[in-house]
Amino acid sequence: MKKMAAILLSATLLLSACSGNGETATTAAPETTAAETTAAETTAKAAEKDGAYTPGTYTASAQGNNGPVELSVTFSEEAITEITIGEHAETTGISDAAFDKIPGAIVKNQSLGVDAVSGATYTSNAILEAVADCVTQAGGDAEALRAVPVEEDGETANAVLEDAEVDVLVIGGGGAGLSAALSASQEGASVILVEKLSALGGNTFRCGGAFNTADPERQKDIPMTDALSSAVEKVLAHENVSEEHAKLKAEVQKQWGEYKASGNTMLFDTPEWHALQSIDAGDYEGNVELVRTLTSNTLDTLNWLTDNGVEWTDQVSTVVGALWNRSHQTPNNSGADIIAALEKNATESGVKIYLDSKAEELVVEDGKVCGAVVTNADGKKVTVKAARGVVMATGGFSANVEMRVKYNKQWEDIGESLTTNNTPGATGDGIVMGEAVGANLVGMGWIQLMPLNSVSGGGISGYVNSSLYCNKEGKRFVAEDQRRDVLAAAVLAQTDKLFYIVCDQKEAELRGMTPEVLGYMVQNGLVYSGETIAELAENMGVPADALEQTVAEFNEAVKAGKPDEFGRTTWENTIEVGPFYAPSFSPAVHHTMGGLEINGNGEVIDTHGQVIAGFYAAGEVTGGIHGTNRVGGNAVPDALCFGKIAGANAAANK
Repeated sequence: MKKMAAILLSATLLLSACSGNGETATTAAPETTAAETTAAETTAKAAEKDGAYTPGTYTASAQGNNGPVELSVTFSEEAITEITIGEHAETTGISDAAFDKIPGAIVKNQSLGVDAVSGATYTSNAILEAVADCVTQAGGDAEALRAVPVEEDGETANAVLEDAEVDVLVIGGGGAGLSAALSASQEGASVILVEKLSALGGNTFRCGGAFNTADPERQKDIPMTDALSSAVEKVLAHENVSEEHAKLKAEVQKQWGEYKASGNTMLFDTPEWHALQSIDAGDYEGNVELVRTLTSNTLDTLNWLTDNGVEWTDQVSTVVGALWNRSHQTPNNSGADIIAALEKNATESGVKIYLDSKAEELVVEDGKVCGAVVTNADGKKVTVKAARGVVMATGGFSANVEMRVKYNKQWEDIGESLTTNNTPGATGDGIVMGEAVGANLVGMGWIQLMPLNSVSGGGISGYVNSSLYCNKEGKRFVAEDQRRDVLAAAVLAQTDKLFYIVCDQKEAELRGMTPEVLGYMVQNGLVYSGETIAELAENMGVPADALEQTVAEFNEAVKAGKPDEFGRTTWENTIEVGPFYAPSFSPAVHHTMGGLEINGNGEVIDTHGQVIAGFYAAGEVTGGIHGTNRVGGNAVPDALCFGKIAGANAAANK
């Protein structure tokens, strides 16, 4: 069976289905040298008996991030000789470093005292727990092995960063950082990128990769319904809140009038409508200039990504919270595909990438940001001078509870009671560094909760077109195509702050789910299933009669194609073809809308409204784009569009 990372929604939908592969990783004991015998000898002494193990191969599994991680361990009488990773549902890219490093470190050191890989803690712990289980099965002492010291591995995937001079320094290796680095390099600049974690990708890697853009070619077969028309009219009816908003609204009004006069029955969409809808969804707190910059560059950026090896499906749908049928997707529904292409092209373009390298503070000379002090992979502080500029792309602060509590003005409780499905690296470092050199912060109080944080561990699709949300009473409670903050607030009001997404077999097939994938999820309890709605309800633990009525009413609403009692306007298929599926979810901290203020060139603005020379920023480390609420599917284009813009402008700053 192939690994199932491509189909699981857990961390990411969201941010999220991610890709996987069908290989198993095997680590065998290397030839022992004199320098490597100490750990094995220590293990033998700690085992409290002659012959530490009963020879043979033993299997075990432990809970990872997305489900069970299975592995087998082979023992001689005195040592662990081989570890083979079997079936699992971990997210490719996020988990790769753990699978690559930890089995080898265990075998080399004959120790369970191996540190978890930063950014892949759950996967790392699953490997260690499963190996410990096998040690116990083989008659060994797992606790003794945890006390065995681990030798430092002098080898690293990349060279260790030393003092350096470069044209452009990019801080952060997620989608925004890699876009900036590639863009700057393609403009002829020499580039260094530093990433504090052990792997690239950030939140872009963890997410489902949804990319919103108006796209006439891919949207040409999507019908314009009465319900969608009413959504346009509603936004156009909003009173003017600023001169910039009034101008944008007038442009959309003109486009809408021309569209209706043309007799066109296919989906209405333009960069200006995308911008106006995004501003409306952010309660008119977003910067109109920045939103216009975003939506006028999304299609060009999508095509740039295509030119750099990113593939997109032809189907365009509505990812959760996207509000409109403009969400594009990679074939694997994974941001990992985007990161892989960007990393490949950046490396081939000459970008030097350093992992485990944490920027600590910016270097400012004569009022210009011209580098940073970085703690390298060896723990040594070094300085990178950047002649043309520094691009900050460190992400937001979802993983920093203290910062969340400090700035929150939106939620009753944003502290430790809520987890985050973001990268553990999202701790606000870039915001702190920027503020220290006078950068202005905007929108810091607005923090988005993602309603789709998997509780059961799996999922079918992050799209809302053909699915319904129900609570533990088996009833719908919200318009599924609503804003994410509205969805999250509605979920928090339900029993146990939990809900289910119900869909059918045709939706599963439409989203690329194979029988193998579905069987794995159902067998491992990641998704509830039933041949009938009543059987599904029984397995979910909700009242069957209530769920049957809910599904029937939903199907009638789909056929009507008009706004329903909850105000839903996005419809596609009914839920009628068994088997039926339902994973469970609960909200998690997902996106921080606030950060460094920038202009349309990606330049950072200080507290006096002036550009900080040599300082650029892109992605979630910035603020002012999304207002109070980020539209689902806008984060990836935000990071990549402004990353591309910031990188190019930094390269041109000679």
